[in-house]
Amino acid sequence: MEPVFPPNPDDPVPLHEAFREATVLEYLGILWPALSRVALEQLFARGRLRTGGTPVSPRRSVGELSDLRLHGALVEADCVPGTFPGGKVKPPPESCRMLHEDERWAVLAKPAGVPVGPDRDRQMDSCLAFLIRRELAARGTKPPQEYVRPRLVHRLDRLTTGVVLVAKTAAVERRLRADFEARHVEKEYRVIVRGVVEPARLTVNCPVVPGRKGRMRAVVANVAADPGAPKGTDTLKEAVTRFDVLERFSASTYLLATPFTGRTHQIRVHAWAAGHPLLHDPVYGTPGDGMLSLHALRYGLPATWEDPRVFECPLPKAFEGWLEELRRGDGDR
Repeated sequence: MEPVFPPNPDDPVPLHEAFREATVLEYLGILWPALSRVALEQLFARGRLRTGGTPVSPRRSVGELSDLRLHGALVEADCVPGTFPGGKVKPPPESCRMLHEDERWAVLAKPAGVPVGPDRDRQMDSCLAFLIRRELAARGTKPPQEYVRPRLVHRLDRLTTGVVLVAKTAAVERRLRADFEARHVEKEYRVIVRGVVEPARLTVNCPVVPGRKGRMRAVVANVAADPGAPKGTDTLKEAVTRFDVLERFSASTYLLATPFTGRTHQIRVHAWAAGHPLLHDPVYGTPGDGMLSLHALRYGLPATWEDPRVFECPLPKAFEGWLEELRRGDGDR
């Protein structure tokens, strides 16, 4: 189901009493979840949304309005960037799967090859688009007060599998983002790397900064075979990952990775900086089959949240297959 706009520019936008305390911008985000915040802000900037014939501020409360109308015909430019792919759409290799859902959030099992949010090309459905299509399809049978707008609070690389946590309300989004930024969320990944990691615990502490052609790079890697590591520099953001050995093979190692920060490609770059790139990684290691040997297994929220607050996603079959090959000795040849 696609986003629904007023069928005629002269028709009023419905004002639901349940959202009278919301700002107009926030309300339209709920009403039209497939439009990005940028696209909605463009409508306000152009004076396209009006009350009493006068352009309305996005910060006005819905309860203050006598009416709300979209001025002029809606054109495609007003809707870009949106959430749904445009043009010819590539079918996702696998659909997202719901691990848990309540009034606060939706927890997904993300497959490899599916972006968490719209990618630059907007040629493939994302986890966010999956949730928005699901929400819009449900609106035929639920009252407006139960409408939600899915909100991303963190991301995984497109080829990474595992847990994705999506907020359902603005309040939950703000609180979750604050917990991620304050490093209160416990994150546990599984990773297979090349080479035998000798220490039982390896900590990598070095900034991760943009490189060339979409790559990230490590800045002066500090690697220590203990739980601690030197602090980052004052000018670059600190990035710390701890690796614990779970299983060693003849030429590779199965690890538990715990990122204490959330930089782009952090685990992949830190593994590479430690001399142990991922077993399957087309950017920092050896080209694989469209899936990284990296899986977001478990996310745990702080005790300030009510249960359930710990979510786990089982290893994909392909990942389990790699481990079985390594245990037989086939994968290290």
